[in-house]
Amino acid sequence: MPRRPPEKTTFINPLPVKDLLVSGKELGLPMVDYIAANHRFSAGRMSWHSHDGHEILLLLSGTTGYEFRGGRKVQLRGSEIMVIPSGTTHRGQKDVRLPSTLCAIVFEPSHHPRHALFTKRECEWLASHFEQRTPQPVPMNVGTRHLAKTLHVLIRQHAAGKNTDGLLAALRVTVASIILETARHHEQSKPAAQVSMAAQLIDHMERHLSEPISMDALATHARTSRARLFANFKRETGMSPNDWLQRRRIKAATDLLRTTNRKLEDIAAACGFTSAPYFCHVFRKYTGTTPGEHRQKV
Repeated sequence: MPRRPPEKTTFINPLPVKDLLVSGKELGLPMVDYIAANHRFSAGRMSWHSHDGHEILLLLSGTTGYEFRGGRKVQLRGSEIMVIPSGTTHRGQKDVRLPSTLCAIVFEPSHHPRHALFTKRECEWLASHFEQRTPQPVPMNVGTRHLAKTLHVLIRQHAAGKNTDGLLAALRVTVASIILETARHHEQSKPAAQVSMAAQLIDHMERHLSEPISMDALATHARTSRARLFANFKRETGMSPNDWLQRRRIKAATDLLRTTNRKLEDIAAACGFTSAPYFCHVFRKYTGTTPGEHRQKV
């Protein structure tokens, strides 16, 4: 059976998710197809698709995964940004670590009408930094994270009908600034010389997920102080080590709830929780439902 060709996603026919969408044309940015924002407690697997433009993904909190044709998979964590070049076939994974807050911008620098915000030469410079790149999550710098937070707030205000000239102008400037800062970051970025502290700790927590893990033990493992551990980890991931660990354990628990009939006490112990009541408390905090309610839904 022949494969179906990938979908082409545009603002006119957006992805079937409950995102808040704003057309670039409405903002006076013809090169921008659309911008989007969401904050959700659940997400289904998207179908394979591609965009007629480059997609900038800015994850403010949570963790989500993306898969690309050929089998390559990446994880996007809080405070990370990733660019998916135009025409790259991909899909979002179902295993979103909840809750997540995401902004996205889809744009094509070659769409350069007269009186555009960027000159034709500047658009060529932008294109050179977005084309033919392997999608790879990288940490946002302080400036980009501030812009992403601002964008999320402005899109929600737009969706609420607060469409003043000032709001549209702020949206236009914020979107253009994110595109510019992302290109500049690509121009300046170099391959990392060593694995970051957060990556080392995440690998350690993954390998000891079912065991008791204290923050003091993590600090000892990283050969640093507890305060520096928290500061470095949050700067790289957008969350504390304990928050990341709880989210990961809830993800492991949801997999067991979906695929087995094991008792809650057994699942709690297998995922590193000290008791079933504590497991239920944390599960509701991160998913909005109890383990029993989640099992009935799947």
